[in-house]
Amino acid sequence: MLKRLPLLVIALLVATAAGNFIVRDFLASSLVAFGEDGASRDLALQYSPADPSVVAARAKYLIYRAEPPRPEEGISGLQRATQLSPRDYRFWLELGRAYENTGNLPAAEKALARSVELAPAYFETRWALANFYLRTGRNDLASSDLREAIILSGRDGRPDERATLITFNAISGATGNDFDFLKKVAPADEVSQAYLAGFLSNHDGLDQAFQIWKRLTGSDLASFRSLTLQLIRESQLKGRFQDGYQAWEKLAIIEGLNSRDPGNLVFNPGFEQKPLSETYTELAASQSGFDWIIGRHPEVRARRTDLEKHSGSFSLGLNFAAAMSQELQEISIIVPVDHSGRYELTWFVKTKNIPLLEDEAPFIEISDPLRPAEFSQRTRIPAGTNEWSEQKLSIDIPIDTRGLKITIRSPRMRTVDRSRVPEVWFDDFKMR
Repeated sequence: MLKRLPLLVIALLVATAAGNFIVRDFLASSLVAFGEDGASRDLALQYSPADPSVVAARAKYLIYRAEPPRPEEGISGLQRATQLSPRDYRFWLELGRAYENTGNLPAAEKALARSVELAPAYFETRWALANFYLRTGRNDLASSDLREAIILSGRDGRPDERATLITFNAISGATGNDFDFLKKVAPADEVSQAYLAGFLSNHDGLDQAFQIWKRLTGSDLASFRSLTLQLIRESQLKGRFQDGYQAWEKLAIIEGLNSRDPGNLVFNPGFEQKPLSETYTELAASQSGFDWIIGRHPEVRARRTDLEKHSGSFSLGLNFAAAMSQELQEISIIVPVDHSGRYELTWFVKTKNIPLLEDEAPFIEISDPLRPAEFSQRTRIPAGTNEWSEQKLSIDIPIDTRGLKITIRSPRMRTVDRSRVPEVWFDDFKMR
Protein backbone atom coordinates (compact mmCIF):
# COMPACT_ATOMS: atom_id res chain seq x y z
CA MET A 1 0.00 0.00 0.00
CA LEU A 2 2.83 2.40 0.92
CA LYS A 3 4.50 1.71 -2.43
CA ARG A 4 1.40 2.95 -4.25
CA LEU A 5 1.03 6.14 -2.22
CA PRO A 6 3.21 8.35 -4.47
CA LEU A 7 1.12 7.30 -7.49
CA LEU A 8 -2.08 8.17 -5.66
CA VAL A 9 -0.69 11.57 -4.68
CA ILE A 10 0.32 12.30 -8.27
CA ALA A 11 -3.10 11.22 -9.53
CA LEU A 12 -4.80 13.46 -6.96
CA LEU A 13 -2.68 16.44 -7.94
CA VAL A 14 -3.42 15.87 -11.64
CA ALA A 15 -7.13 15.57 -10.94
CA THR A 16 -7.07 18.72 -8.84
CA ALA A 17 -5.21 20.62 -11.55
CA ALA A 18 -7.60 19.37 -14.20
CA GLY A 19 -10.56 20.29 -12.05
CA ASN A 20 -9.18 23.76 -11.44
CA PHE A 21 -8.60 24.19 -15.16
CA ILE A 22 -12.18 23.19 -15.95
CA VAL A 23 -13.55 25.51 -13.28
CA ARG A 24 -11.38 28.41 -14.41
CA ASP A 25 -12.31 27.83 -18.03
CA PHE A 26 -16.01 27.75 -17.08
CA LEU A 27 -15.69 30.97 -15.10
CA ALA A 28 -13.88 32.70 -17.96
CA SER A 29 -16.51 31.59 -20.51
CA SER A 30 -19.34 32.72 -18.23
CA LEU A 31 -17.78 36.14 -17.71
CA VAL A 32 -17.43 36.60 -21.47
CA ALA A 33 -20.97 35.42 -22.16
CA PHE A 34 -22.78 37.31 -19.41
CA GLY A 35 -20.47 40.11 -18.34
CA GLU A 36 -21.33 43.53 -19.70
CA ASP A 37 -18.31 45.63 -18.85
CA GLY A 38 -14.56 45.69 -19.32
CA ALA A 39 -13.88 44.41 -15.80
CA SER A 40 -15.60 41.10 -16.57
CA ARG A 41 -13.38 40.66 -19.66
CA ASP A 42 -10.25 41.49 -17.67
CA LEU A 43 -11.20 38.96 -15.00
CA ALA A 44 -11.99 36.33 -17.65
CA LEU A 45 -8.49 36.82 -19.09
CA GLN A 46 -6.97 36.28 -15.64
CA TYR A 47 -8.81 32.97 -15.33
CA SER A 48 -7.98 31.77 -18.86
CA PRO A 49 -5.09 33.80 -20.38
CA ALA A 50 -4.35 31.26 -23.12
CA ASP A 51 -7.92 30.80 -24.38
CA PRO A 52 -8.07 32.54 -27.79
CA SER A 53 -11.84 33.07 -27.52
CA VAL A 54 -11.43 34.90 -24.20
CA VAL A 55 -8.52 36.92 -25.57
CA ALA A 56 -10.52 37.87 -28.68
CA ALA A 57 -13.63 38.77 -26.66
CA ARG A 58 -11.68 41.21 -24.54
CA ALA A 59 -9.98 42.66 -27.61
CA LYS A 60 -13.30 43.29 -29.39
CA TYR A 61 -14.65 45.00 -26.28
CA LEU A 62 -11.66 47.35 -26.23
CA ILE A 63 -12.12 48.25 -29.90
CA TYR A 64 -15.88 48.62 -30.17
CA ARG A 65 -17.36 49.18 -26.72
CA ALA A 66 -14.78 50.62 -24.34
CA GLU A 67 -15.06 54.31 -23.39
CA PRO A 68 -12.80 55.64 -24.69
CA PRO A 69 -11.96 52.96 -27.30
CA ARG A 70 -8.53 51.32 -27.06
CA PRO A 71 -8.00 50.11 -30.64
CA GLU A 72 -4.24 49.51 -30.44
CA GLU A 73 -4.59 47.30 -27.39
CA GLY A 74 -7.57 45.56 -28.96
CA ILE A 75 -5.73 44.78 -32.19
CA SER A 76 -2.83 43.48 -30.16
CA GLY A 77 -5.26 41.14 -28.42
CA LEU A 78 -6.67 39.88 -31.73
CA GLN A 79 -3.16 39.29 -33.01
CA ARG A 80 -2.54 37.26 -29.85
CA ALA A 81 -5.70 35.22 -30.56
CA THR A 82 -4.46 34.35 -34.06
CA GLN A 83 -1.15 33.24 -32.55
CA LEU A 84 -2.89 31.03 -29.99
CA SER A 85 -5.13 29.46 -32.66
CA PRO A 86 -3.55 30.22 -36.06
CA ARG A 87 -5.93 28.02 -38.07
CA ASP A 88 -9.19 29.36 -36.65
CA TYR A 89 -10.65 31.60 -39.33
CA ARG A 90 -12.82 33.51 -36.82
CA PHE A 91 -9.91 35.33 -35.24
CA TRP A 92 -8.42 36.33 -38.61
CA LEU A 93 -11.86 37.58 -39.63
CA GLU A 94 -12.15 39.74 -36.52
CA LEU A 95 -8.57 40.96 -36.94
CA GLY A 96 -9.32 42.03 -40.52
CA ARG A 97 -12.42 43.92 -39.45
CA ALA A 98 -10.50 45.63 -36.68
CA TYR A 99 -7.71 46.70 -39.03
CA GLU A 100 -10.26 48.17 -41.45
CA ASN A 101 -12.01 49.92 -38.58
CA THR A 102 -8.75 51.66 -37.71
CA GLY A 103 -7.90 52.48 -41.34
CA ASN A 104 -5.09 49.95 -41.85
CA LEU A 105 -6.42 48.67 -45.16
CA PRO A 106 -3.40 46.60 -46.32
CA ALA A 107 -3.34 44.68 -43.04
CA ALA A 108 -7.14 44.29 -43.17
CA GLU A 109 -7.01 42.78 -46.65
CA LYS A 110 -4.28 40.36 -45.62
CA ALA A 111 -6.17 39.17 -42.54
CA LEU A 112 -9.50 38.82 -44.35
CA ALA A 113 -7.84 36.93 -47.19
CA ARG A 114 -6.30 34.58 -44.62
CA SER A 115 -9.76 33.88 -43.16
CA VAL A 116 -10.92 32.86 -46.65
CA GLU A 117 -7.89 30.58 -47.07
CA LEU A 118 -8.75 28.86 -43.80
CA ALA A 119 -12.52 28.63 -44.47
CA PRO A 120 -13.13 28.93 -48.22
CA ALA A 121 -16.53 27.21 -48.01
CA TYR A 122 -18.00 29.60 -45.42
CA PHE A 123 -20.39 32.38 -46.37
CA GLU A 124 -19.11 34.65 -43.61
CA THR A 125 -15.49 34.79 -44.81
CA ARG A 126 -16.36 35.26 -48.47
CA TRP A 127 -18.88 37.93 -47.60
CA ALA A 128 -16.46 39.88 -45.42
CA LEU A 129 -13.65 39.92 -47.99
CA ALA A 130 -15.99 40.75 -50.88
CA ASN A 131 -17.52 43.64 -48.94
CA PHE A 132 -14.06 44.93 -48.13
CA TYR A 133 -13.27 45.00 -51.84
CA LEU A 134 -16.58 46.78 -52.56
CA ARG A 135 -15.93 49.40 -49.90
CA THR A 136 -12.45 50.04 -51.27
CA GLY A 137 -13.67 50.36 -54.87
CA ARG A 138 -12.22 47.11 -56.22
CA ASN A 139 -15.37 45.64 -57.69
CA ASP A 140 -13.66 43.20 -60.04
CA LEU A 141 -11.96 41.53 -57.08
CA ALA A 142 -15.25 41.46 -55.18
CA SER A 143 -17.33 39.72 -57.85
CA SER A 144 -16.05 36.15 -57.47
CA ASP A 145 -16.25 36.19 -53.66
CA LEU A 146 -19.73 37.73 -53.76
CA ARG A 147 -20.87 34.98 -56.10
CA GLU A 148 -19.36 32.31 -53.85
CA ALA A 149 -20.96 33.92 -50.80
CA ILE A 150 -24.40 33.62 -52.40
CA ILE A 151 -23.77 29.97 -53.34
CA LEU A 152 -22.61 29.17 -49.81
CA SER A 153 -25.39 31.06 -48.03
CA GLY A 154 -28.03 28.32 -48.04
CA ARG A 155 -28.44 24.58 -47.80
CA ASP A 156 -28.59 21.75 -50.31
CA GLY A 157 -27.44 24.01 -53.12
CA ARG A 158 -30.29 26.51 -52.61
CA PRO A 159 -29.07 30.04 -51.80
CA ASP A 160 -30.57 31.78 -48.80
CA GLU A 161 -32.96 34.51 -49.96
CA ARG A 162 -32.16 37.02 -47.23
CA ALA A 163 -28.38 36.66 -47.65
CA THR A 164 -28.71 36.94 -51.43
CA LEU A 165 -30.78 40.12 -51.26
CA ILE A 166 -28.35 41.63 -48.73
CA THR A 167 -25.59 40.91 -51.23
CA PHE A 168 -27.49 42.60 -54.05
CA ASN A 169 -28.20 45.58 -51.79
CA ALA A 170 -24.49 45.92 -51.01
CA ILE A 171 -23.68 45.85 -54.72
CA SER A 172 -26.40 48.38 -55.45
CA GLY A 173 -25.06 50.73 -52.81
CA ALA A 174 -21.52 50.46 -54.15
CA THR A 175 -22.26 50.56 -57.89
CA GLY A 176 -25.56 52.41 -58.23
CA ASN A 177 -27.66 49.49 -59.52
CA ASP A 178 -25.08 48.41 -62.11
CA PHE A 179 -27.16 45.78 -63.90
CA ASP A 180 -24.20 44.23 -65.69
CA PHE A 181 -22.28 43.83 -62.43
CA LEU A 182 -25.33 42.32 -60.70
CA LYS A 183 -25.66 39.82 -63.55
CA LYS A 184 -21.97 39.00 -63.26
CA VAL A 185 -22.27 38.27 -59.55
CA ALA A 186 -25.57 36.36 -59.51
CA PRO A 187 -25.08 32.59 -59.85
CA ALA A 188 -26.71 30.97 -62.87
CA ASP A 189 -29.06 28.67 -60.93
CA GLU A 190 -32.79 29.32 -61.19
CA VAL A 191 -33.20 30.34 -57.55
CA SER A 192 -30.46 32.98 -57.63
CA GLN A 193 -31.73 34.34 -60.94
CA ALA A 194 -35.26 34.57 -59.52
CA TYR A 195 -33.93 36.47 -56.49
CA LEU A 196 -32.05 38.83 -58.83
CA ALA A 197 -35.17 39.50 -60.91
CA GLY A 198 -37.18 40.18 -57.76
CA PHE A 199 -34.52 42.58 -56.50
CA LEU A 200 -34.43 44.44 -59.82
CA SER A 201 -38.22 44.78 -59.95
CA ASN A 202 -38.01 46.68 -56.65
CA HIS A 203 -35.10 48.86 -57.80
CA ASP A 204 -36.28 50.48 -61.03
CA GLY A 205 -35.25 47.46 -63.09
CA LEU A 206 -38.62 46.03 -64.09
CA ASP A 207 -37.61 45.59 -67.75
CA GLN A 208 -34.48 43.66 -66.74
CA ALA A 209 -36.53 41.64 -64.24
CA PHE A 210 -38.91 40.53 -66.99
CA GLN A 211 -35.95 39.61 -69.22
CA ILE A 212 -34.68 37.24 -66.54
CA TRP A 213 -38.16 35.92 -65.73
CA LYS A 214 -38.81 34.99 -69.36
CA ARG A 215 -35.61 32.91 -69.43
CA LEU A 216 -36.49 30.92 -66.32
CA THR A 217 -37.83 27.41 -66.85
CA GLY A 218 -39.72 27.20 -63.57
CA SER A 219 -37.72 24.15 -62.48
CA ASP A 220 -37.68 25.63 -58.97
CA LEU A 221 -41.38 26.24 -58.65
CA ALA A 222 -41.33 28.00 -55.29
CA SER A 223 -38.94 30.79 -56.33
CA PHE A 224 -40.55 31.09 -59.78
CA ARG A 225 -44.04 31.43 -58.30
CA SER A 226 -42.86 34.00 -55.75
CA LEU A 227 -41.15 36.04 -58.47
CA THR A 228 -44.22 35.87 -60.71
CA LEU A 229 -46.45 37.20 -57.94
CA GLN A 230 -43.97 40.00 -57.31
CA LEU A 231 -43.83 40.97 -61.00
CA ILE A 232 -47.62 41.10 -61.12
CA ARG A 233 -47.70 43.43 -58.13
CA GLU A 234 -44.85 45.68 -59.30
CA SER A 235 -46.23 45.92 -62.84
CA GLN A 236 -49.60 47.07 -61.59
CA LEU A 237 -48.05 49.62 -59.24
CA LYS A 238 -46.21 51.11 -62.24
CA GLY A 239 -49.28 51.06 -64.49
CA ARG A 240 -47.87 48.33 -66.74
CA PHE A 241 -50.96 46.17 -66.73
CA GLN A 242 -50.24 44.29 -69.97
CA ASP A 243 -46.82 43.21 -68.65
CA GLY A 244 -48.42 42.19 -65.40
CA TYR A 245 -50.99 40.13 -67.25
CA GLN A 246 -48.24 38.18 -69.00
CA ALA A 247 -47.03 37.10 -65.59
CA TRP A 248 -50.60 36.43 -64.49
CA GLU A 249 -51.21 34.04 -67.39
CA LYS A 250 -48.13 32.06 -66.38
CA LEU A 251 -49.37 31.91 -62.78
CA ALA A 252 -52.77 30.68 -63.99
CA ILE A 253 -51.05 27.89 -65.93
CA ILE A 254 -49.06 26.89 -62.84
CA GLU A 255 -52.28 26.71 -60.83
CA GLY A 256 -54.13 24.80 -63.54
CA LEU A 257 -56.70 27.52 -64.18
CA ASN A 258 -58.44 28.27 -67.45
CA SER A 259 -57.14 31.23 -69.42
CA ARG A 260 -59.22 34.25 -70.37
CA ASP A 261 -61.95 33.61 -72.93
CA PRO A 262 -61.25 35.00 -76.42
CA GLY A 263 -63.04 38.30 -76.88
CA ASN A 264 -63.43 38.90 -73.14
CA LEU A 265 -60.94 40.97 -71.14
CA VAL A 266 -62.35 39.79 -67.78
CA PHE A 267 -60.61 36.82 -66.16
CA ASN A 268 -62.85 34.28 -64.38
CA PRO A 269 -65.94 36.20 -65.59
CA GLY A 270 -68.52 33.75 -64.21
CA PHE A 271 -66.82 32.93 -60.91
CA GLU A 272 -66.39 29.32 -62.06
CA GLN A 273 -62.90 29.14 -60.56
CA LYS A 274 -61.87 29.79 -56.99
CA PRO A 275 -60.19 33.24 -57.07
CA LEU A 276 -56.41 33.08 -56.76
CA SER A 277 -56.54 35.75 -54.07
CA GLU A 278 -57.95 33.05 -51.78
CA THR A 279 -54.88 30.89 -52.44
CA TYR A 280 -52.37 33.74 -52.29
CA THR A 281 -53.50 36.13 -49.59
CA GLU A 282 -50.82 38.65 -50.59
CA LEU A 283 -52.87 39.36 -53.72
CA ALA A 284 -55.82 40.44 -51.62
CA ALA A 285 -53.62 42.34 -49.17
CA SER A 286 -51.96 44.34 -51.96
CA GLN A 287 -55.09 44.55 -54.14
CA SER A 288 -53.14 43.08 -57.04
CA GLY A 289 -53.69 40.38 -59.63
CA PHE A 290 -56.28 39.97 -62.36
CA ASP A 291 -58.83 37.76 -60.61
CA TRP A 292 -61.69 38.64 -58.33
CA ILE A 293 -60.81 39.76 -54.83
CA ILE A 294 -63.74 38.93 -52.57
CA GLY A 295 -62.85 40.64 -49.32
CA ARG A 296 -64.60 40.29 -45.97
CA HIS A 297 -67.19 42.80 -44.80
CA PRO A 298 -68.46 42.84 -41.19
CA GLU A 299 -72.14 42.61 -42.15
CA VAL A 300 -72.39 41.65 -45.85
CA ARG A 301 -71.86 38.02 -46.75
CA ALA A 302 -70.22 37.68 -50.18
CA ARG A 303 -69.40 34.27 -51.64
CA ARG A 304 -69.35 32.11 -54.72
CA THR A 305 -72.55 30.11 -54.75
CA ASP A 306 -74.06 27.31 -56.80
CA LEU A 307 -77.60 28.02 -55.56
CA GLU A 308 -78.20 30.75 -58.16
CA LYS A 309 -76.41 31.09 -61.50
CA HIS A 310 -77.11 32.54 -64.90
CA SER A 311 -74.85 30.02 -66.62
CA GLY A 312 -72.21 27.51 -65.63
CA SER A 313 -72.07 26.27 -62.04
CA PHE A 314 -71.45 29.38 -59.94
CA SER A 315 -72.28 33.04 -59.46
CA LEU A 316 -71.30 35.64 -56.88
CA GLY A 317 -73.95 36.12 -54.21
CA LEU A 318 -74.28 39.02 -51.75
CA ASN A 319 -76.50 38.82 -48.69
CA PHE A 320 -77.29 42.03 -46.73
CA ALA A 321 -78.64 40.38 -43.58
CA ALA A 322 -77.84 43.20 -41.13
CA ALA A 323 -77.61 46.95 -40.95
CA MET A 324 -74.23 48.04 -42.29
CA SER A 325 -71.66 49.88 -40.19
CA GLN A 326 -69.68 50.81 -43.30
CA GLU A 327 -70.09 50.78 -47.04
CA LEU A 328 -69.20 47.74 -49.12
CA GLN A 329 -66.18 48.10 -51.41
CA GLU A 330 -64.23 44.87 -50.84
CA ILE A 331 -65.12 43.06 -54.10
CA SER A 332 -63.13 43.98 -57.20
CA ILE A 333 -61.15 42.82 -60.21
CA ILE A 334 -58.55 44.59 -62.38
CA VAL A 335 -58.80 44.32 -66.15
CA PRO A 336 -55.90 45.26 -68.47
CA VAL A 337 -56.70 47.36 -71.55
CA ASP A 338 -54.31 48.04 -74.40
CA HIS A 339 -55.65 51.31 -75.79
CA SER A 340 -57.84 54.26 -74.97
CA GLY A 341 -61.30 54.73 -76.45
CA ARG A 342 -64.66 53.07 -75.91
CA TYR A 343 -65.18 49.70 -74.25
CA GLU A 344 -68.38 47.94 -73.28
CA LEU A 345 -68.90 46.08 -70.02
CA THR A 346 -71.81 43.66 -69.71
CA TRP A 347 -72.90 41.38 -66.89
CA PHE A 348 -75.96 39.54 -65.62
CA VAL A 349 -77.61 40.31 -62.31
CA LYS A 350 -80.47 38.90 -60.24
CA THR A 351 -81.90 40.88 -57.33
CA LYS A 352 -84.16 40.33 -54.35
CA ASN A 353 -85.52 43.07 -52.06
CA ILE A 354 -82.91 45.63 -53.19
CA PRO A 355 -83.75 49.10 -51.74
CA LEU A 356 -85.39 51.63 -53.98
CA LEU A 357 -83.47 54.53 -52.40
CA GLU A 358 -80.48 55.45 -54.54
CA ASP A 359 -78.28 56.19 -51.53
CA GLU A 360 -78.71 52.60 -50.28
CA ALA A 361 -78.68 50.58 -53.52
CA PRO A 362 -75.58 48.58 -54.60
CA PHE A 363 -73.78 49.70 -57.75
CA ILE A 364 -70.95 48.81 -60.12
CA GLU A 365 -68.02 51.24 -60.29
CA ILE A 366 -65.39 51.36 -63.05
CA SER A 367 -62.23 53.34 -62.29
CA ASP A 368 -58.56 53.77 -63.10
CA PRO A 369 -56.76 51.66 -60.44
CA LEU A 370 -53.97 54.20 -60.09
CA ARG A 371 -55.96 57.41 -60.57
CA PRO A 372 -59.54 56.78 -59.41
CA ALA A 373 -60.15 60.49 -58.83
CA GLU A 374 -59.42 61.23 -62.50
CA PHE A 375 -61.60 58.52 -64.03
CA SER A 376 -64.61 56.79 -62.51
CA GLN A 377 -68.06 55.67 -63.74
CA ARG A 378 -70.92 54.15 -61.77
CA THR A 379 -74.18 52.39 -62.55
CA ARG A 380 -76.84 51.15 -60.11
CA ILE A 381 -78.12 47.62 -60.15
CA PRO A 382 -81.89 47.13 -60.58
CA ALA A 383 -83.92 47.81 -57.45
CA GLY A 384 -86.59 45.53 -56.05
CA THR A 385 -86.82 41.86 -57.06
CA ASN A 386 -85.86 40.81 -60.58
CA GLU A 387 -84.90 37.66 -62.43
CA TRP A 388 -81.61 37.45 -64.30
CA SER A 389 -81.15 40.39 -66.64
CA GLU A 390 -78.24 41.68 -68.70
CA GLN A 391 -76.72 45.04 -67.76
CA LYS A 392 -74.54 47.18 -70.03
CA LEU A 393 -72.16 50.07 -69.49
CA SER A 394 -70.23 51.95 -72.18
CA ILE A 395 -66.86 53.19 -70.96
CA ASP A 396 -64.79 55.94 -72.59
CA ILE A 397 -61.27 55.36 -71.35
CA PRO A 398 -58.79 58.26 -71.08
CA ILE A 399 -55.69 58.15 -73.26
CA ASP A 400 -53.27 57.32 -70.45
CA THR A 401 -55.37 54.62 -68.75
CA ARG A 402 -54.08 51.06 -69.26
CA GLY A 403 -56.09 49.23 -66.63
CA LEU A 404 -59.61 49.30 -65.24
CA LYS A 405 -60.85 48.29 -61.81
CA ILE A 406 -64.36 46.88 -61.58
CA THR A 407 -65.69 47.20 -58.05
CA ILE A 408 -69.00 45.94 -56.66
CA ARG A 409 -70.00 48.53 -54.09
CA SER A 410 -72.88 49.43 -51.85
CA PRO A 411 -73.61 52.41 -49.60
CA ARG A 412 -74.53 51.71 -46.00
CA MET A 413 -77.92 50.08 -45.58
CA ARG A 414 -78.78 51.58 -42.22
CA THR A 415 -81.83 49.42 -41.57
CA VAL A 416 -82.66 45.91 -42.79
CA ASP A 417 -86.03 44.18 -42.57
CA ARG A 418 -85.09 40.63 -41.50
CA SER A 419 -88.24 39.31 -43.20
CA ARG A 420 -87.12 40.84 -46.53
CA VAL A 421 -83.32 40.50 -46.56
CA PRO A 422 -81.75 42.17 -49.63
CA GLU A 423 -79.80 39.81 -51.89
CA VAL A 424 -78.07 40.14 -55.24
CA TRP A 425 -76.23 37.74 -57.57
CA PHE A 426 -73.72 38.58 -60.31
CA ASP A 427 -72.59 36.40 -63.20
CA ASP A 428 -71.01 36.37 -66.65
CA PHE A 429 -69.04 39.64 -66.75
CA LYS A 430 -67.69 40.55 -70.15
CA MET A 431 -65.62 43.47 -71.40
CA ARG A 432 -64.59 44.12 -74.98
